[in-house]
Amino acid sequence: MWLTDPLQLSTALGLDLLFGDPDRWPHVARFTGRLSDRYEAILSRWMGRRVIAGTVHWGLVCGTLLAGYSLAYAVLYRFSSAGAWIWETLVLYQVIGVLDLHRHVRAVETPLLEGDLTTARSRLSKIVGRDTASLNAGEISRATIESLAESTHDSFGAPLFWYLLLGAPGALVYRAANTLDSMIGHPSERYSQFGKCAARVDDVLNWAPARVGAFVLWGLSPWVPWRRIVHEARQHNSPNAGWPEAAMANSLNVRLGGLRYYDHQPVDGPKFCPEGREPVVTDIAQALRLMWVLFALLSGVTILIIVIYTLL
Repeated sequence: MWLTDPLQLSTALGLDLLFGDPDRWPHVARFTGRLSDRYEAILSRWMGRRVIAGTVHWGLVCGTLLAGYSLAYAVLYRFSSAGAWIWETLVLYQVIGVLDLHRHVRAVETPLLEGDLTTARSRLSKIVGRDTASLNAGEISRATIESLAESTHDSFGAPLFWYLLLGAPGALVYRAANTLDSMIGHPSERYSQFGKCAARVDDVLNWAPARVGAFVLWGLSPWVPWRRIVHEARQHNSPNAGWPEAAMANSLNVRLGGLRYYDHQPVDGPKFCPEGREPVVTDIAQALRLMWVLFALLSGVTILIIVIYTLL
């Protein structure tokens, strides 16, 4: 493992639980977005929008972030090891986003409980890419739970995994890669070639965390065969997204997946726990409880592994 510190990780987790992602503060994801826009404008002029241009773009964005992080760490360490430790802790804090994930889900759940579908749809549109304007309460509940399930490894599962393997630099590069995937990795005419590298790298970086998170979540659910989770997850066109959705659906015994609309065009995806019941708004709270249990378990195990490794 790279240099890891149980106190550093505990502090970063505590900061996220206390403050989340304060608006308008400097943040890794926002800085990644600005770098991405700037490099994309330059490279698309010089190299077009081919795969090679997108690959260079990914390397420049992540390389710039890693170089900036390393330079700041080296300068701070020269004057004070404590200052370098604080810097690294703040970087790690920024790549973890469990409180914000909770807030986004609650923002949809609250008006939905009050019967305010208009507000619930509007807030849901900020966390999903599908059309939300005509969704009923059950469909809003389903979309919210699906988004929560898929975001568990983006928000904390994968950052913890890459911190454990490669320390704060690994977690930082993961967050940058995940941000780039959300910006340019989606299949569209503009990014079909330019964003291919970002999409493929994100798939690779999330491969193990998605399966580890799904396995732990499966262990918390009423017993179903693991091979059922595997079978359902593999039906998804994404190599990773189906795993947490399948595990969450079977844990709650609700039907997830299926038909959804993007830009008024129907997309019929795989169904998870197809014999389960339709989700209702109260299932969102249960999904959030499962998310927090998963977060506690993954965080605790990660800290324990670091402690054991440090003592050996």
